Amino acid sequence: MSDQARLPGRLPGRPEELDSHLTATPFAASLRWAVHALVYLLVMLTAGLALAPAASGHGWVTVGLLALFTAVYSVGARRALRRPAGADGSWRALSYLLPSIVIWAFTFVVGPDTVWIAFGLDFAVLYALPLLGGLLALALVTAIAVLGFTAWSQVPAVGEIAGPIIGALVALAVVVTVRALQREVDKRTRLARELAAARDTIAEQTRAATTAAERDRIARELHDTVAQSNLSIHLLLDAASAALDRDELPEARSLVQEARAAAARTGAQTRRFVDAAEPDVPSGAGLRAELQRLVDDAARVGRSRVELRCTADDAELEDLPRSTSRALVRLVESLLANVTQHAEASRTMVTLEVGGAQALLDVVDDGRGFRPEQVAGFGLRSARARAASVGGSLVIESAPASGTAIQVALPLPQEDSP
Repeated sequence: MSDQARLPGRLPGRPEELDSHLTATPFAASLRWAVHALVYLLVMLTAGLALAPAASGHGWVTVGLLALFTAVYSVGARRALRRPAGADGSWRALSYLLPSIVIWAFTFVVGPDTVWIAFGLDFAVLYALPLLGGLLALALVTAIAVLGFTAWSQVPAVGEIAGPIIGALVALAVVVTVRALQREVDKRTRLARELAAARDTIAEQTRAATTAAERDRIARELHDTVAQSNLSIHLLLDAASAALDRDELPEARSLVQEARAAAARTGAQTRRFVDAAEPDVPSGAGLRAELQRLVDDAARVGRSRVELRCTADDAELEDLPRSTSRALVRLVESLLANVTQHAEASRTMVTLEVGGAQALLDVVDDGRGFRPEQVAGFGLRSARARAASVGGSLVIESAPASGTAIQVALPLPQEDSP
């Protein structure tokens, strides 16, 4: 099994061309050029020996055969250079290596000096062919070198036989080592590219998640602040118009003043939102007063009875984390707006209890109710997300014509006991 087959599948969102030329590393290409250079160098050395000291007819025949060998080898090598250099070789290299070996073998008919080219061919066949083909071609080159060289000796010396064999073994050791190194380089290159692709994918997903989270936060803030204030303004103005129709001028004037105050709060909320400033979060008695204001506003706007029951004292409210106080204000504002818009309730009770490991907020109304599993309005989703943002939870109990009870549990930090 190849290294690529053992690697995990393509990463989502990455182009399939990522690994198409992975093995065309500078390391592999440099080695391929080095092998060709060695072959050409040995050819020139052999041609020089054939022409020295004075070129004979046999010498020129050797040079001619070497020129033909070089031409055939060069054409095949040039075509091979167009393909990526890999660590496993290709059987297509036989198309130029086999004719080159045949031409080189004929040079021994003229003389033994071309035996030097065997060392270059050892590297060429081992590096260009797959391992099995390289070993077979190596054995063929070695046999031709030994037989061709010893054929010119009446009593072959040990060196004439051992020389080509030792050269073949050296070439085999070098090429096997080089191929192992090249596979490791290719493997590390592939892993590096896949890690880079994974990093880019993670970065894209992180940006998308961050954008979505920020979009949800902005939508929640707008819903819980500006949208609720605008709703109050519209309802107050509707009530003022109705008072004018009844000729109740003092009542209409009071409602218009309340609408102006709500508009001022809306403007302040909008400016704070645009400036990305943290809103002032009341604590202690201030938190109680802010909750009471929201309850009173809901009562005036909805023309129903809305009550606040806070069992926590000012010290307990003062100790609430800033994020919890802010969440309580926004939750009360959002849940009361839902009651005003949808519940048609005559009475609503808001209860806040602080103690132990959590703060409990209950908003209960006697309105028309609904089926929680069939309602997925943005207001309730926003309230649930608001509670979850500080580690809390929101539970809804409701049924048609049976009112609605919503409980929010917000965890409180606990001091480590000594």
